[in-house]
Amino acid sequence: MFAVVELYALVLWLVLGRFQWFYFDEWDFLAARKAGDLGDLFRPHNEHWSTIPILSYRVLYSFFGLRSYLPYQFVVVALHVTAAWLLWLIMRRARVQPWLATAAASLFALLGSGYQDIISAFQVGFTGALVLGLTHLLLADHDGPSDRRDCLGLLAGLAGLMMAGVAVTMVIVVGLAVLLRRGWRAALLHTAPLAGCYLVWYAAVGHSGYAKDHPPSGGMFHFITLGLQSAYQAMGQSPGVGLALAVLVIVGFPLAALTRNAKGELRELAAPAALLVGSLVFITITATGRINLGLLFATRSRYTHIVAAMTLPALAVAADVVARHVRWFFPIGLALFLVGIPGNVRYLANQQHAARPVNEATRQMMLTIAHDPFARQLPRGFQPESRLSEQVTLGWLLDGVAQHRIPDPPRISPQDLAGDRLRLSLQQRTTSSPLVACHPTTGTFIVTMHRGDEIGLRDALTITPSDDQLFLPSTMAFAPSRGKWLVAMRDTGPITIISSDKHLETLVCTQARPRP
Repeated sequence: MFAVVELYALVLWLVLGRFQWFYFDEWDFLAARKAGDLGDLFRPHNEHWSTIPILSYRVLYSFFGLRSYLPYQFVVVALHVTAAWLLWLIMRRARVQPWLATAAASLFALLGSGYQDIISAFQVGFTGALVLGLTHLLLADHDGPSDRRDCLGLLAGLAGLMMAGVAVTMVIVVGLAVLLRRGWRAALLHTAPLAGCYLVWYAAVGHSGYAKDHPPSGGMFHFITLGLQSAYQAMGQSPGVGLALAVLVIVGFPLAALTRNAKGELRELAAPAALLVGSLVFITITATGRINLGLLFATRSRYTHIVAAMTLPALAVAADVVARHVRWFFPIGLALFLVGIPGNVRYLANQQHAARPVNEATRQMMLTIAHDPFARQLPRGFQPESRLSEQVTLGWLLDGVAQHRIPDPPRISPQDLAGDRLRLSLQQRTTSSPLVACHPTTGTFIVTMHRGDEIGLRDALTITPSDDQLFLPSTMAFAPSRGKWLVAMRDTGPITIISSDKHLETLVCTQARPRP
C-alpha cells in the first residue's frame, strides 16, 4: 500500500513542480564551482559542507546544462520519497501497526508544506543529509556486537556530513539512539569518527562560512517554539489538529515508553525517541545561525520538512500505544495523520502558482542575455544580475552557449529586449566617481543616462525602464554594499530610479567636466 503512495507522491511533486527553475543559491554550484578544484568542492556554502551537492550539480550541468530543470529536481524529489520510506521502516521496526505507520509516513510523503526540500533542486543537501542520516540510524539500530552494518552506517553518516549541516543533528540522533539501545561504546563508535572528520573540515575551511556575529539570546526560545509550532501546524493543516498532534506525542510517547519498559522492550523505541529529541536539537542549531534574520525564519518550509520528519516516528508510536489501550482511538489516530494531506498538497500547488511568473521571467532573462550580441562587447566578469545570481558572469553564460549547455530562448518579447538593454548597460563599481557634474535627487525620478554617466548609491535603488511595470526580467535592484557607483556602459534611454529611502539623496553624475 505504501509503495503506491510513494509512486503517487513522486509523480505528483514532479508535475506540480514543473515550473520551478534555478534560483539564488543554485548559481553558486552552477557558475562558481568546479568539480576538479578541491577548494571549490570543500569550501562551505554559507556554513554547510556541500561537497556532494556540488558534485551532483557539476555532473548534471555537464549532461543537461540549463536546458531542463527536471533532472536536477528529480534527484531531490526521489530523495524525499526515499526519506518517507525510511521513516516507514523506522515506524514498523518500532512495531507500529501497519495502517498507522502507512498513514504517518504518507503524511510526510505528501507534506507540501515542506515544499523547498521537495521540489527545489538546491535542497538536495538538506534532503540528502536526512536520507543518509536515517540510513545510518537504521544500520546502527541493532542488537549485538559491531558488524558490517556499522561500517556501512558510518559511511552513510560521513556522506551525510558532506551534504549539509542537517547531518550534524543526524549524527547526534544516531549517537543517542545507539546509546539507548547498545551502550556508550557503540555510541562512541558511531559519533567520534564523524565528529573528528567534521572538526578537521571545520578547522581547515569550514569556519569561513560561519557568521562572526553572536545571535541575540533573548529570541532563541521564541525562535525554537515558533519553529516547532509551525511544523505541527503544517502537519495538521486544519484548526486544532496540530495542537492535537502535539498533545498526542506529549501524552502518548511516555505511555509507550512505560508500556514497553514493563515488557522489557524499551530499546525498540530508541530510534523514534532519538529522532524526537533531534527535532529540538535541529531547530535549536538552526536558531543559532538564523535568528539574526528574524523570528519568522523559523517557519521556512525547509525547516518544517526536517522537524516533521524527526517528529513523525514518535507520533506514530504514540498513536499506536493509545490505540492499543483504547481501541476506538484507532480511526481517530488515522484521521489525525490523513486530514492534513489535502491541505499540504494545496499548499505546494499554491506556492508554485505564485512563484511561476518569477521563475519563468528569470529563465527568460538568463537565456536572452546569454544570446544578446552586446554581451560579447562587455568584460567577461560583468554580472547581469548581481542581486539574485551574483555568481553568474557574462563569460560563464557565453561559454555555456558555446558548449550548447544554454539553449536559445523560446521567444524574445519587447520587454525581454528592454530588460536585456538595461542589465547590460549598468555596471556596479566599488571605486569612487571621477565625475564632478553631480546632481542630488531624492525619491522616484526618471533620467536618461549616456555612456560614462554614473549613479551614486547611498541607499538601495530599484531601476527599471521608464515604461516598465516593475516586473522581472526588466527590474534591477542595487545595494551599496556591493559597490557605491553604477556606471553606464552604453546609452540607456529613459529609466526610472526608485530609492528605498525617499528622503536620502541619490547622486546622478554626467560626463560634463569644468573647463580649465
